[in-house]
Amino acid sequence: MHNHGSFHFGYRMRNCAHILFVLIGGMMFGVCDFAHAQQAVLTSSLQTSPISADGLQRWHAEKDRGGPTFSGSPAWHAHMQFIEEELRGRGVIDLDRELIGYSRWFASDDPASADRSLTIDGKAIEVAAYWAYSGSTDEQGVTAPLVHFRKKMPAAELRDRIVVFDVGSPPASMAAAFKAGNEFQTADLVDYDPGFVSDQWFQGNFVTRFGRFDTILKDSGALGGLVIFSMSPGRVRGLYTFPLLNPGVIGVPGLYLDQVAGQEVREAAIAGRTASLKLIAHEESVETYFLSGVLPGQHYGTEADEFVLLVTHSEGPNLSQENGTLGILAIIDHFARLPRAERNRSLLVLFDPQHYMPGRHLVHWYEDHPEIVARIVSSIGVEQLGQKEYAEDGDSYGLSGFAEPTIIFAQDNEVLIDAAVHAVQAADLPRTEVRVPSRGGQGMWAGLGDFAIKYNKPGFAISSAMSGYWTTTPGIESFDAELCHQQIGLLVSLTQVLMEASLADIAVPLVDPGSNPAMSPGVRR
Repeated sequence: MHNHGSFHFGYRMRNCAHILFVLIGGMMFGVCDFAHAQQAVLTSSLQTSPISADGLQRWHAEKDRGGPTFSGSPAWHAHMQFIEEELRGRGVIDLDRELIGYSRWFASDDPASADRSLTIDGKAIEVAAYWAYSGSTDEQGVTAPLVHFRKKMPAAELRDRIVVFDVGSPPASMAAAFKAGNEFQTADLVDYDPGFVSDQWFQGNFVTRFGRFDTILKDSGALGGLVIFSMSPGRVRGLYTFPLLNPGVIGVPGLYLDQVAGQEVREAAIAGRTASLKLIAHEESVETYFLSGVLPGQHYGTEADEFVLLVTHSEGPNLSQENGTLGILAIIDHFARLPRAERNRSLLVLFDPQHYMPGRHLVHWYEDHPEIVARIVSSIGVEQLGQKEYAEDGDSYGLSGFAEPTIIFAQDNEVLIDAAVHAVQAADLPRTEVRVPSRGGQGMWAGLGDFAIKYNKPGFAISSAMSGYWTTTPGIESFDAELCHQQIGLLVSLTQVLMEASLADIAVPLVDPGSNPAMSPGVRR
């Protein structure tokens, strides 16, 4: 269903940039429900008081019980149905689903699943994870000699072999990019070293982004693929393939190994020993969709209306890698409680389903809806809320006892930057920094919040260091409801800024996105 023609935009705004940082105490609401049948019991209503952090904990526990929300999966559909119904119940209108069809590859996410295995000369080797969109075997698996991959190895040497890859080490520039400067940081971040985070990101991205192992295997005639990571067993367990830059399936089944199991496998490959690999996976044609809608402001339906965009991905491999859906719902819950006459701009919500889909962002929603984009005056990207930090010590891996560092991105405007800093202080957020990537030397602007950069609009985004959230394993034990509650309070404050401020007061420099340091993967000054 498409209701694009029902959007009306345009706006004139009062000069209220001084109304900035009101932190709304106790504004959190409701509990999320994975199963639609439980909706009436677990969800809140606008007639009740906002739910506390305890309610937020229950909400995320329900999402956690559904498992990963990969686009088009049953868990994803159930979660998005919940989001849509809760938005509608809070007065969001013009709810629109823009459908996308694709072939979804999936395998069991149970670490103990018998659907994947590896043996060498009859000895079982521990498998950390499947290689998503690699391929599949039958119940008997495949048996073939191992070969250790070398750079520029002739393709003929891969045929009828199980190919063993090693993930490379990150370059020094990678660590420098993650150890970016900032405009502000809380005192507890002074001694923070992001080296672990940069290594995690690099290794997780190596298979398909830097090493292009998928391209090497496709049409090679290889019978299987094994990837050895320089990570402890717990850190690799459940690692999901990212990014899936190419559409479709490789056609060669693959598995991931940690540094302990990998050492034995590497030695076996160099010796040319024989291995048996099994990976039972499935494919199905599914429908997924962009979800969009509007919480109308006082000028909605007239040419004087303008939109503040709230945007996130709607899919992810674990509880909080993408709980931006719930974060946006929390923001809407707050503003829905205000009289429409006090909402000086309308809020446009957009949930993008293409985070972990193969081909990534093949559908360009903004390009398909220029009439909507022309009316968006500012944006906030919301993702990765309430996370606890993971750490590694040798072969040991687990929660560190600290909050995951939070990153607040702001566009290059003093009103916006001051708003972000004051909001962090008012929320009393731990381990938080404010970055303005467009100024250079402050890293890149990560996540879907980069709409502000691409379209030269005022905007903010919230993200995290992502120390251990590239896998399917983090669940409710990794979620901090109090931290999430504080972060939502900050987001409400920043949304209020974008709804109230004069556009002249929050205007940003006109910069070509292609030359903007915020869009660069490295640090540029």
